[in-house]
Amino acid sequence: MGIYSTIVRFFVALSVIVSLYTGDLEYSTALTILSLIYISGYLLIPKNENTKYLYFLIDAVFISFAVYLTGYTYLSVLIIPLFSEFVKENKDIIYFLSVSFIPVFTALYTANFSEFSFIPLIAGGVVGIYGLNKTFIQKEKYFNDLKNDMENLYIKNISYQEKINQQEKILSVYNSLKKMREKKFPLKIWIYDINEILGSDGIMFFDLKNNRCYATEKIQCNKDILKFIDRPFLEFKNHEVNKILNAPYVYAVTIENNKDITGIVVFVSKLKDIDRDILELIRDQLVLYSIENTETSMDKD
Repeated sequence: MGIYSTIVRFFVALSVIVSLYTGDLEYSTALTILSLIYISGYLLIPKNENTKYLYFLIDAVFISFAVYLTGYTYLSVLIIPLFSEFVKENKDIIYFLSVSFIPVFTALYTANFSEFSFIPLIAGGVVGIYGLNKTFIQKEKYFNDLKNDMENLYIKNISYQEKINQQEKILSVYNSLKKMREKKFPLKIWIYDINEILGSDGIMFFDLKNNRCYATEKIQCNKDILKFIDRPFLEFKNHEVNKILNAPYVYAVTIENNKDITGIVVFVSKLKDIDRDILELIRDQLVLYSIENTETSMDKD
């Protein structure tokens, strides 16, 4: 019930006013005033789903008055443009046909039931508009379905891209760990590389064997969190550790050698979580790194 509805009513009223000046009619002034009241009333009545049924009844009564007072049966065809404006659902068709009978019957009565040419015209116009509406509805449904398919495809594409990025990150982490193991790089140096790959806000490495702690630039070692680490893998959320490190996402993995914990690596992230699979991969590789270093030391001895 927007601008189109207003324009339709305006042309209905205008058509009635114009028809008054095609002949010498007794009720020209009264119908002109009635037409102005008709269009003004439409502009003033609140628009909602219920008032559209009320105002279509007013449309039919107004057209019936115009037909009866002028004697022009062809004015009954003004009901045609109202069809596309009024009918939105199948239930509206029944109401439209019922109410449309008022101006049609008035036209037949005015013509003493001797003029029927306007009936096929109204029927043809209504059927034509109905078919056009159905076509537009089908087109609209087609484009909506196409839009939904494109949105779903876009969402799937994002999902696949995230999976690809995740796999690339896992591969980068694995290559970094592999390089560290092959080159025997110190773990205190490796944490800088892995921190950049993960995009985390900092990593702490507690070397329990040498009682040392190393951390990347943005964070400082805090030994207070060690008392909370009692399992090989821990994820802290809404925990005392999060308050200590001022970060919503904190993870800890232990490095073991013959069941002895030789080190603990703590990952700190303030914006997003870190994938558990990556952290478990890191832990497994660090355990192997620790065992390999121990074996190498024993071989040298």
